[in-house]
Amino acid sequence: MKDDGRVLVDGFYEDVQPLSPAEQSALNAVPAIDDQLRRELGLLETEYNNAPYLQRMQLPSLNVRGLESATVGRTARNVVPNTATASIDIRLVKGNNPERMLRLIEQHIEREGYFITRQPPTAAERQRHARIAMVTRKVGYPAARTAMDHPAVQPLVESVTAMIDQDQQLVQIPGLGGSLPLYLITEGEQKPLVILPLANYDNNQHAPDENLRLGNFWYGIDAMTAILTMP
Repeated sequence: MKDDGRVLVDGFYEDVQPLSPAEQSALNAVPAIDDQLRRELGLLETEYNNAPYLQRMQLPSLNVRGLESATVGRTARNVVPNTATASIDIRLVKGNNPERMLRLIEQHIEREGYFITRQPPTAAERQRHARIAMVTRKVGYPAARTAMDHPAVQPLVESVTAMIDQDQQLVQIPGLGGSLPLYLITEGEQKPLVILPLANYDNNQHAPDENLRLGNFWYGIDAMTAILTMP
């Protein structure tokens, strides 16, 4: 499905809402972190010829969360497994329609020669189709992004900038990869939205030993105080 990090599904990137000049400028100003991340994660290279991680974050991704077929190790058996299961998800960006993205994936599966069913295939279907894929899916929600030049954003940027040390840099990023239903605010309530991450970057989020450093905790208290007491 991927070639050097690019998803080979027709139309996968067509609906991406491009970054504005202000957003691209902010992204270009982010300090270079990729070499350090590769060293810490033990990676020789990363996708798309070592393209900047945050640049790639502005495009949708197809994630293989798990694969399962038969067993390995002490429970391995001398049998040929008759099924294989993959759990995948799609991280969306601004412009992507969740239903359409799922449909593109299914169309790609069909082009690879598979017959798609929603239920376990019947004996008759097994006789008619050499390749069968049972697809169980759940439609998610669209991504959200507030324009960085929105008039409500600048006062917040100034407030946070005022509370950090002069030798530090406030990093502004057009979009992050978290799964939050923020569209309910930006589209439902028609309100601008800014995310202020507080956790340390190496907090093992959603993984074993998820953690929050005390320094980030105290910083978070100061940051929230500054924001909630803005004029």
